[in-house]
Order: sequence, then C-alpha cells, then structure tokens
Amino acid sequence: ELWVFRQPDYRDQRVMVIAPHADDAELAAFGLYSQAAEAWIVTLTAGEIEAGHYQQMGLGRAEAARLKGRLRAWDSLVVPRWAGVPEAHCAQLGYFCLQLPAMQAAPDQPVASREADLSDIRLFRQLNPFALPGDLDGAPTWNNLLADLRALILRARPEVMVLPHPAIDPHPDHICAHAAVLEALQGLEWQPTTILGYANHLHDNDRWPMGDSGDGIALPPVFDPALVLQPCSLSLTLAQQHDKAMALGMMHDLQPRAALKRRVRRSIQQLLAGRKPSPYGENEFFRKAVRRHELFWLLQ
Repeated sequence: ELWVFRQPDYRDQRVMVIAPHADDAELAAFGLYSQAAEAWIVTLTAGEIEAGHYQQMGLGRAEAARLKGRLRAWDSLVVPRWAGVPEAHCAQLGYFCLQLPAMQAAPDQPVASREADLSDIRLFRQLNPFALPGDLDGAPTWNNLLADLRALILRARPEVMVLPHPAIDPHPDHICAHAAVLEALQGLEWQPTTILGYANHLHDNDRWPMGDSGDGIALPPVFDPALVLQPCSLSLTLAQQHDKAMALGMMHDLQPRAALKRRVRRSIQQLLAGRKPSPYGENEFFRKAVRRHELFWLLQ
C-alpha cells in the first residue's frame, strides 16, 4: 500500500527555522530556508560546551568554552548569508548548551553555563542586529527565552515555523526548543499557519539516515503506533546539495577531526560493509545531512 501526502510549497512563504544550536538549521533545513521567499534563523544556545579541541590550544576549560561559544554564535549569524538570508533576519539568543531543561524546570531562575563560568548570556548575543528582551539583564532564564521568542515571532510574522520534533529527536535542548516555541505562541497575536518538525538525532540509531551523501532519506525507524507522523519531503538538486555541504563546512563545530576510536570504527565499516566516506567532510553529519531530500513532519 502506497501512501501519498500532498503539501503546499512552503518555499513560497515566510519561514522561521528554530535551531537549538548553531548548525541545526543548516543540517535540517538549509535547502528549505535557502529557497524560501523570506527566511529567518533563530538559534537558541551558544553551544559552548565540550570545547576540548580549543583546550588543545592551551586554553583553560572556561576560556575554551567561551571561545567555542563565540565562534558558534558567529557561525549562527554568518553562515545563513551563504544562502542569501540577510543579517537582519538572524538572531543568536546565547542561552547555555544543555541547560534548557533546567531553565524550563524553574522558569524565573538563572541557569549558568556548565563550562564557561558564565551566568550572563550577553557575551554571545553582542553581534545580533537588534535588541531583544533578554538583553536587559542577560539572565539565562526560561522566561527571558520566552520573551525573546515572542519578540522575534512578532517581528518576523512567520507563516511556517520549522523546529525539532520532540517525539523523534531526543536531544534535551531540542525537546525544550520545541516546548519553548509552543509556550511562546500561547496567546500571541501572530500564529504560524504551519509548524514543521525535524530530527537531527534519533533515540537509538546514530546511523540514520542510512546510505551515502547524495542518497535519498528513508523514514526513520519509529514504531510507536500512537504517534501520528505525516512526512513532508523537499527535493534538493545537486547544486543545492553542494551549497548545503559548503554551509556545513563553514560551521566550526563540524571541522575538528573525529576521535581516534571513531576513525578506526569507520575504517572497519568501510572495509567490511563498503561504506563510503562523504566527499564533503569527515564529520558524520556530512553523510547524514547532505542528501537529495530534506525530511520534515507536519506538526500543525
């Protein structure tokens, strides 16, 4: 039995992509936002933790985390220009990586960075093209995040919002990003007509989507019968795939070499299973994200 879903062309509308971290928008939706009539990119966190690559330069733990956060904040604002998104349509909110669940649990309590020795988000917001409510006190709170999102939604008035799918993508910041957007929309005078979900991670499968760069994307192995999933697939030409790969290559977090254990595992997979490395880069996301399609699910 073949199921066919017909969707409007979302590229003809105002699109806002919610990225929990720099590179999430590009991984999930570069093809969509690069072709949209009008696109906005909103990145929620600086993604400053796990900065071991920068500690190898002789930096202390907090210094390395701050440098990584500043670089990823820069990436979130600059890389969309490669797709023609104007600077005025990009915002980096600067909240701290993996702290969104703690913020949600106590909405008015500031939650500091795990590694950067920071409790003020303004270090990572200083390149934004306009002021936002959270700039007033720089407090990393859930209430500030909601205020920032409401201000951005009212400014952009998106017809289509693209955000992580909480039932498929298990990353805690991705789940909280979805929850924050829905809470921010409650009672707001502007409402999007469509909400699309994406998944950059899966619960129990780090190989999905299977196959090589340039292949299509099969549906993920999700078997919950209570979960209603209506897919929406956007085709990308080879030229658009190349542009997406170059956008990912500009992201600092995708540039460091993989750990030795992972490189050895890949070599064994290439030898025994014939798995090909991506021609675009060593990071596994080049293989997983640069495909003939981008896959979304209709949430609203």
